[in-house]
Amino acid sequence: MKTKPPAAVSTVRRQPVFFRQNWVEVDKSDFHFNLKKIKEYLAKDTKILPVIKANAYGHGGVALAKEAQKAGVYSIGVSSLEEGIQFREAGIKSNILVLGSIFPLSNLSVAVAHSLTPTVSSIAGVTALEDLAVKINKKLNFHLEIDTGMGRVGALPDAAFAIIQKIAQTPEISMDGMYTHFSVADTDPVFTRKQLEAFLKVVKYAKTVCGLKFISHAANSAALFRDKRTHLDMVRPGISLYGLSPFRNAERFMKLKPVLSWKTKIIFMKRVPSGYSVSYGRTYVTNKASVIATIPVGYADGYNRLLSNKGDVLVRGKRCPIAGRVTMDMTMIDVTGVKGVSLGDEAVLIGAQGKEQIKADEFAKIQDTINYEVTCAISPRVPRIVV
Repeated sequence: MKTKPPAAVSTVRRQPVFFRQNWVEVDKSDFHFNLKKIKEYLAKDTKILPVIKANAYGHGGVALAKEAQKAGVYSIGVSSLEEGIQFREAGIKSNILVLGSIFPLSNLSVAVAHSLTPTVSSIAGVTALEDLAVKINKKLNFHLEIDTGMGRVGALPDAAFAIIQKIAQTPEISMDGMYTHFSVADTDPVFTRKQLEAFLKVVKYAKTVCGLKFISHAANSAALFRDKRTHLDMVRPGISLYGLSPFRNAERFMKLKPVLSWKTKIIFMKRVPSGYSVSYGRTYVTNKASVIATIPVGYADGYNRLLSNKGDVLVRGKRCPIAGRVTMDMTMIDVTGVKGVSLGDEAVLIGAQGKEQIKADEFAKIQDTINYEVTCAISPRVPRIVV
C-alpha cells in the first residue's frame, strides 16, 4: 500500500487576517537596532532586562519577547503573572521577572509553576515563599524590591534590613536580584541620586554584612541615558527599546529608531460644498468646496478623541487635518489639498510617509500626556504585524 508523502512544512510567517483596514506595523530590525545601541552604551558586563510589559507598550508583547530572546538578553520584565504565562505559552524560555507585587501571596505558587521569578517586598512575602519552597522541596528564586522614593510597592530602606536578615537565614530561597525604581529620572537628577544612594546602602548591607550574592538593578530608560552610575549590574530599558524618548531631547544621548507605525486606508471619500459640517457636534465646517475622506479608525482603537480638529494624518506624503470629532470607529480627514488622492490610499497615523513624519510625541502633546500612554492605548483590536 502506497503512503502519501508528508506535506511540506511552510516556513512563511502567517500574518493576521483582518478585513478592517487599520493596523500597526512593528519593525523587528529597528527593535534590534535599539537594543544594540543600548548595549553599546553600557559597560561590557552590564546585563539588560528589556521591559516588555503591557503588550510591549502597545507594540505586541509576544512578538517582541521572542525578538528579545533571540538577542540573548539576560531576562525579560513583565508586570503580571498573566503576561508571564502568555510568554511561556508562546514558547519564551528566557528568564522572566514579574515586576511589582504579587497579591495574594498564594499566587506565588502560580509564578513558580510557570518558572516565573516573582518580586517580594515584605517579611510576609519572604515567609510565604519559604513555606512554598519547603512544601514542594525546591529552592526558589526571587527579586527583592526596595522603595527609595517611588511610593508604589517595595520595602522602605529602613525596613529592608530585617527582611534581608531573614533572607540570609533562609536557605530554602535565593535572592537572585534586588532593585529599586526611579520616580523622576527624566526630570530631577538630584532626587534620583538620593534614591540611588539609599538603594546602594541596602545593597552594600546585603552583600558585605549578610554575604548575599545577587544582581542589583535600578536604571529605567531615563536613568540609563542620564547617569551611568545608575547602571549597576543590570539596566531595565522600556520606552527606549521602542525608539521613543524617555524625556525631551534624549536624542543627544542616543539616536534610536521608532519601532511602531500605525496605518490605515481611505475607505470612503466625497466632495462636499462650502459650509458643510462634518462629524458629531458640527465642530468642523468647510469654508470652501472640500474633499472629505473617511478612515476606519476611532477612539475605540485608541485614537484619542482629543485629536479631534487638532491632529493630522499623512496621505501621499502630505499632512491632512482631522475634520471634526473622532468617532468611535471612524475619523474624517480633509484631503482637499492632496493631488491625486483616491479611495484605498494608505493613511499614516503614526510613522513616516514621504518626507513627513508623525511621532507618538506629537499625539502626546495634543493630548497633554506622555508617549508611553499613546502607544499603550492602541486597542488590542488593531492587528499588530511584524515586518
